[in-house]
Amino acid sequence: KMKLYQKMPVIHFKPIEINKSHTKNKDKDNKTDQLYQCPAYLYPIRTGTREKPSFVCNINLKSGKNSPSFWSKRGTALLLSL
Repeated sequence: KMKLYQKMPVIHFKPIEINKSHTKNKDKDNKTDQLYQCPAYLYPIRTGTREKPSFVCNINLKSGKNSPSFWSKRGTALLLSL
C-alpha cells in the first residue's frame, strides 16, 4: 500500500561551499551515492501565493537503491514544519 505522507527524520543544516560538495559527489560513481534534489515547501499547496511563495529550497538527499529520476517522477517533496 502506497502512503501519501511519510515522516522524515529531523534535518540539521550545515552550510558548505558548493565547490566542495560537487567535487565530493563526483568521486562517487555508485548508484547508491546518487543525490536527489528534493524540493522543500512551507505549505501543502506547492504554488503558494504571490505574496508568500511556498518553495523554500532544494535539499540533496541520497536516492538509495533508486535513481533520482524515480523520486522526481513521483513528485517527492518535503513539507516543512516550522
